[in-house]
Amino acid sequence: MNTAEKIYNEIVAMPVSEREKLFAIIARKGFEKDYYKYEEVFEDIPQTFTIKEAAEYLEVAEITVRRWTKEGKLPFSVVGKNYVYSVENLRRRKQLSKPRKEQTLSQER
Repeated sequence: MNTAEKIYNEIVAMPVSEREKLFAIIARKGFEKDYYKYEEVFEDIPQTFTIKEAAEYLEVAEITVRRWTKEGKLPFSVVGKNYVYSVENLRRRKQLSKPRKEQTLSQER
C-alpha cells in the first residue's frame, strides 16, 4: 500500500470528531508554506483516547470497552484516575473486530 492510501485509510478510521479537527488544522495551516512534514500535519491529533472516545472509535458501547479492559483484551494506561487507550492499540483492536468478509476484501485491494 502506498503512503497516500495508508494516510487515507488512517483518516477514514478516525472518529468523525477527530477528522473534523484534522481538516480544521489542515485548513488553518495549509496556506502557510508549500511543504509540510507528516509530523507537522498530525502533531495536534491525540495519541490517546478516553473510554468514551475509544468506544466511539471502535463502534461499541462504553461498557464493552470497560469489559475488554478488565479482561485484558484492550491495553490501557492510567492518567490520574482515568483510563486512556493508545490510538495504535485501538487500530489493532478494530482490525480484529472487523467481520471476516470485510477483512478479506480489504486484503485483496
